[in-house]
Amino acid sequence: MNPRTQLVIDELARHRTQFEHFCRDLTPAELATPIPGSHWSVRDYIAHLCTIDSLIAAGFAPIVGQQAPPPETPPGSPFDIDDWNEAAVRARESATVDQLLAEAARHRASMVRVIESFTDEDLDRIIDYGGDRKALNLPPSKVRFGGLLWGIAVHDPTHTRDILRALPRRAEESWLVEWLGSVNESMIPQGVREQRV
Repeated sequence: MNPRTQLVIDELARHRTQFEHFCRDLTPAELATPIPGSHWSVRDYIAHLCTIDSLIAAGFAPIVGQQAPPPETPPGSPFDIDDWNEAAVRARESATVDQLLAEAARHRASMVRVIESFTDEDLDRIIDYGGDRKALNLPPSKVRFGGLLWGIAVHDPTHTRDILRALPRRAEESWLVEWLGSVNESMIPQGVREQRV
């Protein structure tokens, strides 16, 4: 395996371990708490992180001549990432945290299989990245594909920070402070950073 992709995979795994621990420790009341400045709850953000890898795996697989299982929430036509995320979250309103994390593990395994196949040429390719375009109203940025992967690698801690806006007392827990303080975003291109909310 390309040592550059191994670094991304290791980072994905490190953050997913901590994220799963965090999710399983939340109370029902905490899960239902709305996120300030968002129409999503804590549980909705968890559902998002547990489903998005299915879309990423299916989208990235053709780059390396592979196929990944299609997302259980079918992409609309024309495709809109915000609409897809909303539909995926709403479709899982009755799922437990354990069910969401089990689904996440399946999608993560598919995504990792695809990432393992990327070459240096794939990682260095320049692509258009639109990110959260509806929310930010920004045109797509030209970014290096490998840099986008680093943005994906820190998706779990990024949204854990969003969740903690709703749960400020949790944000003081020492293990969360250490985990989130360990996140290195230096590999993420500015074009990816500015396209995120």
